[in-house]
Amino acid sequence: MATSLTRHGERDALHAFIERGMSDDAGELANLNYWAYWLGHDNLPRSDDAFMAGRAEWDAKALLRSLVGRMSPELGCIDLNVHSVWSLLAARPGALAADHELCRDLKQRVTRLLDGGVVSTRSRRELDAVHYGLKLNAP
Repeated sequence: MATSLTRHGERDALHAFIERGMSDDAGELANLNYWAYWLGHDNLPRSDDAFMAGRAEWDAKALLRSLVGRMSPELGCIDLNVHSVWSLLAARPGALAADHELCRDLKQRVTRLLDGGVVSTRSRRELDAVHYGLKLNAP
């Protein structure tokens, strides 16, 4: 519902969802599991959403690559996308290891978003953390 409302200009619901729906490790994991499923990185058929609560097996680098591709200021749910990238890097810090192209792409997108002024205050903090992490750990 929050993402649908965001497409119609109502961003408060999305910000509340990020703040409350993903306020703990279980919420963060459910979000990443859902993204992996939605973006085709979880190949198992799912009859309900119970999979979101468990430890799913998906390739963190492949998921990160897909999420980085969604870090575009034109997307209405950019704050969710930023949060998901930040969360994935926190959960799986090795996802950027030895992938120069992915690091370069992520850095360009982070810089563009920070300079663009289209993201929330929370997303700016998360982007700052990702940017700092790239400086420290980029291959």
